Amino acid sequence: MHEAWMAFVRAFSLSLLAHALRGLRYPIGRGFHEPTKIALNHTRVVAFVRNLIHVIPFGFALFEIILNWNVYYVGTQPYGTAVYQIIAKAHEILIQASVTTIIFSAIRSELAYGRGLPFGFLFSGLQITQISYLWSMELWGAIKAGSIDLSRRTGLFLFLVGSILLAATCGPASAVLLTPRLQQWPAGNTRIWVNATAGQIWPSRMDGSIVPEACSTMGSYGSNGCPASEWYAIRDYLSAIGPHYPRSPNLFTQALESCLVHGQRSGRGILSGRTLPVALSGQKKILARTQQAVAADALSATGAMWYSSLTNVTAKAGHGSPLSDQSTAEHRIVSNYRQPETRAACIPFRVNNSTRSRLVAIPLLDFTRLSSQVARNVTSRIQQKGRYRVVDHPGYMYSQLLDAPGAVDGYRLKWIKLPHEIFTASSIGVAVLFPSLHSTTVQRVLVCNIGAGWGESDLKVDTGGSGIGTAKSAPHAKTKPRAQLVEIRASEHSITIDEGWARYLDPFLETQNTTLFNSLMQQTDYTNPERFLDSGVEIVSIALSMLISNGLARTGWGATLQGTVKTGGPGEEGLADGNLWLSGKHDMFEVDPVKSKNWTSFRVESSLEGYAYNTLTAAPKIAIAIMMIYCLLVLGHTLYSGITGISSNCWDTIAEVTALAINSTLTAALRNICAGISEMHIFTLPVRILVSKDEEGEGEHLELVFGSVEEAQMEERTIKPNRTYGTLPRGCAEGKKDV
Repeated sequence: MHEAWMAFVRAFSLSLLAHALRGLRYPIGRGFHEPTKIALNHTRVVAFVRNLIHVIPFGFALFEIILNWNVYYVGTQPYGTAVYQIIAKAHEILIQASVTTIIFSAIRSELAYGRGLPFGFLFSGLQITQISYLWSMELWGAIKAGSIDLSRRTGLFLFLVGSILLAATCGPASAVLLTPRLQQWPAGNTRIWVNATAGQIWPSRMDGSIVPEACSTMGSYGSNGCPASEWYAIRDYLSAIGPHYPRSPNLFTQALESCLVHGQRSGRGILSGRTLPVALSGQKKILARTQQAVAADALSATGAMWYSSLTNVTAKAGHGSPLSDQSTAEHRIVSNYRQPETRAACIPFRVNNSTRSRLVAIPLLDFTRLSSQVARNVTSRIQQKGRYRVVDHPGYMYSQLLDAPGAVDGYRLKWIKLPHEIFTASSIGVAVLFPSLHSTTVQRVLVCNIGAGWGESDLKVDTGGSGIGTAKSAPHAKTKPRAQLVEIRASEHSITIDEGWARYLDPFLETQNTTLFNSLMQQTDYTNPERFLDSGVEIVSIALSMLISNGLARTGWGATLQGTVKTGGPGEEGLADGNLWLSGKHDMFEVDPVKSKNWTSFRVESSLEGYAYNTLTAAPKIAIAIMMIYCLLVLGHTLYSGITGISSNCWDTIAEVTALAINSTLTAALRNICAGISEMHIFTLPVRILVSKDEEGEGEHLELVFGSVEEAQMEERTIKPNRTYGTLPRGCAEGKKDV
């Protein structure tokens, strides 16, 4: 019991306490001030007590690993980053003390009953926090020690270098694992259903039969399933950018989010911008995209239900704190979602008496998906008109554009059916006739090629204390954003637009006694012919692409979220089961399997913005690896000492090693080192702790021995376990009398 208590005192550096408690003195000795001691213990109890120093840093390292590995949500506010930093620093100090103990144990083992170790390794345990030890003469001299086996030198070198690196990185690793990180964290997922087929939501052909006749006229305001609904949002958008575009491109970019339209339960933004030039067409194109209204409405309704389910969650439901007061959350449709994307390429033209009989020149969008034979045919038709590359429509002359409906002193639209075998990536053509006077014989025209398609994308909405946020989207992860802007791929997602459906984009506005498109364009400042040939082309392209994307987004307008939400949990009866929803293990909506056979389903994933622990990024993964290395090191040392039962309470400090060296026999191997060491070979000398008989031959003394020792002497002078050492060495008899 006495040895175990001493082991505890030494392990936790409480020697001052031992000095104060005189009863801890050894009963053996010659009556001198310092008692004799056991140098090497062979008792598992003592070995166990020595290893208690590892318990706190090892246990806390395991706690940090488990905390991050299992994902633990803290909340919208951390407990205090300063506290985390202080705890991490304390953990670092404890780990370094633990690693130092392991190093000293290995050094004592080599000194006491091994073959010895190079002198350069002797004080390595005290230098684990000094990175400069890695390029010191001590370390590299020890590596070059030829008197020690190469395998043992290599093992000690790797062990010491690894310990130094571990001591240097354990603090930052602990801080990374202990400090929660602000990210989006999983908060459930479920399938949802809307009562419409995929063909109704994303039709491949748009014709007038799917639009009510009432949509041919439009009031000033209102939002419904008509293709031109909420046209006034586009009007306000054009009014905002018209006087500045393109002189202030930054303003134009910042205004993209300002065109807000609404579904039945959601807000959506129509985005528009210029694409990169395409080599074949030679001009820039305009692209507009918006979120599909049916999907956005269903996702917003799901987000609202999820938010209300937070009031029906068991406190600390696996997430560290009640969630009913959490703020921002994100809900995302991650599969089976498409949204309308429209691009427009337009070129100006003047129609007069000499050009009326010409074929209409249509700007190119893309024909990369044509067969080689058709591609050669189209290539032969390509003409260069100024900076534009065009193909003549084989059955349409400019004179046919002049009968466009509407007043000649306003903007008019004439929709043109394009032959698919030539314009394979196109949905429809349109001619924009600018206002003209009755007295003039020149009609300014803008001929546009429109390509529309259902682009794969992600859709998300935010929920929080301020309610349901605006639906947002981004190009699908499989597609590079820049490529998505340049091209809507002419594949299974392309759309053919019939003139019958397109006419509902330009209904008659009863309150203004004019057409919708004329009202839109009157908000801009491009009636001047000179300005028309410059920026007016792009403004018209923006208006057309936004109108078409807005109309396409309203297909399947009457479809709604279906199913009965699963109830339960700790709250009132009838509330959505928040615990089940947050677990993400089950779908939250129950639908009739027969009725829902042809319905469209989406997978919705929810996430909370807040502080939490997990391994999503590289930093916590690296930190966990560092902590696992430390834990394995402690486990290995503990198992070894527990099995062998070998431990020692000696030579833990520089003072003790120095005192041992002073009481050791002088050696010629250390000649001329009294003023320092400048030669590396000194650090290559093997050093051991061996037994030496005292002057009277009644006791034994320990001393540091440098250099080689004969095998016979090694056997006789090796330290014995559980034996007491500490009498005076030879040559100190006179000093003994003065003590």
